[in-house]
Amino acid sequence: MVVLAFRQADRGDFFGALDVCHDHGVNAKVHREYADSVLVSEGAVGDLVAVDLEPWDPLDHLFKRAFDIVFAVSALLVLTPVVLAISIAIKLDDGGSVLYCQERTAVLGESFPVYKFRSMIENAEEATGAKISEEDSGDVDPRVTRVGHVLRKTHLDEIPQLWAILTGSMSVVGPRPERPELDTEIQSDGVDWSKRWFVKPGLTGLAQINDVTGYEPGMKLRYDLEYVRQQSFWFDVKIVIRQIWKVLNDVREFSSDE
Repeated sequence: MVVLAFRQADRGDFFGALDVCHDHGVNAKVHREYADSVLVSEGAVGDLVAVDLEPWDPLDHLFKRAFDIVFAVSALLVLTPVVLAISIAIKLDDGGSVLYCQERTAVLGESFPVYKFRSMIENAEEATGAKISEEDSGDVDPRVTRVGHVLRKTHLDEIPQLWAILTGSMSVVGPRPERPELDTEIQSDGVDWSKRWFVKPGLTGLAQINDVTGYEPGMKLRYDLEYVRQQSFWFDVKIVIRQIWKVLNDVREFSSDE
């Protein structure tokens, strides 16, 4: 047995040491005071708890990145006509900007810019500050434009994030990144939101395919931590297949309702 005595180790230090332990069949433990439950199993033995996170095989990392690149490039090529149509529709709707940019939280609390097709009125949060859309809870959000309503229902507003996947800021699968202001708000409500930050944020994840939104942060966190524990290349593939199926169903249902 070995005790990982890092107090403020960075992600590379921790996972590097964990990987060596795993390769040599050595059980790793950490001090409870510094243990994040995303890394440990239930139940303590004295002041030490067992690490319950198996490091990714290096090939899994390679396959995941290769999959991200292939997925992003293929989707951008296939969706080029859709991107042009959406851009024209947004301009015709209210003449405002086609894209909007927000800072989102990445690995270990760092931030990066996320672009989406604008689905709300310009400067929608100027008066209210950062807030989760009422549409996420099934209500009507008056800030959402006519075109924006279609984009959000069909998930087409997310297309520009394919560029973030291509550049490596995001992955296809991982915890959905949130805005730093909302991260702080959720954290202050007693939900240890930072536990989601051990992996790269994603376009979709376990919470999304199970219809859990930011209105249920506790439940969303549980799904995200479950992904961190189970993550593998093939697990990612299963989530992507379920997400594509869900998007197609949402598009079909929206079309039938209209």
